[in-house]
Amino acid sequence: MTLFLLGILGGIALSLFFSFGPAFFSQIQASIHYGFRNAVHFAYGVSTSDILVVTILLLISNNIPMDEMIAVLNNRWVIYVGACVVAGFGLYTMLVKTRRATEVGENEKIALRPVMLPSHLTVYFRGLSLNFFNPLIWIYWATLVTIVVCGDNNISLGQRYLFFGGILCATLSMDILKCKLASLLQRIITFRFLSIFNKCVGLILIGFAIFMVASTVPRFERDNNNRSIEVMQELVNTKASRT
Repeated sequence: MTLFLLGILGGIALSLFFSFGPAFFSQIQASIHYGFRNAVHFAYGVSTSDILVVTILLLISNNIPMDEMIAVLNNRWVIYVGACVVAGFGLYTMLVKTRRATEVGENEKIALRPVMLPSHLTVYFRGLSLNFFNPLIWIYWATLVTIVVCGDNNISLGQRYLFFGGILCATLSMDILKCKLASLLQRIITFRFLSIFNKCVGLILIGFAIFMVASTVPRFERDNNNRSIEVMQELVNTKASRT
């Protein structure tokens, strides 16, 4: 139980300081655009993808070295696929949702808009796919799994699941809270502001995609891989010194 509570505390800290990725901005945008009851399913989708990623990484952590896994995730073709997914969401946010928003007067409050909302399942799968196909999310969780696995070899697989279960529960709770807070703005935001906001979120997502592609530039990629290897070596050395 102590590990679960530690996981909750760690999840809250991670959500506050390391959650500003593509899913975060899409989640805020969905909360403002669709309201809390619809946008919260985006958070459920993101959480589901996190659970899948962590489960896969924990299952293979005893069989495949994490440095090899991170090397695979840093493969340029994996990055390209993830960048295409993120950029696609960015273009959709800029074009489709902005066009719907302009169907009503620009100064009308969005809480009064007669626009057809997407189904909960559609919003859910948007959150799941945007997060799951982002290689940076895999690297993020692989790093955390590596720290836990290499940090203490006495922690069993069940205890690892308990610890990461706390992290995932806290992360989902924080995402739901963010959706609720963002949805409160729906009563005061006009369509004009929403149209501009949608374009900004779309540009941010496309910016993430460009950054992901830029990370495959030989010099940047080599430096990034060297830093990853150095971190892995430090963890292994720390583990060896303890034993």
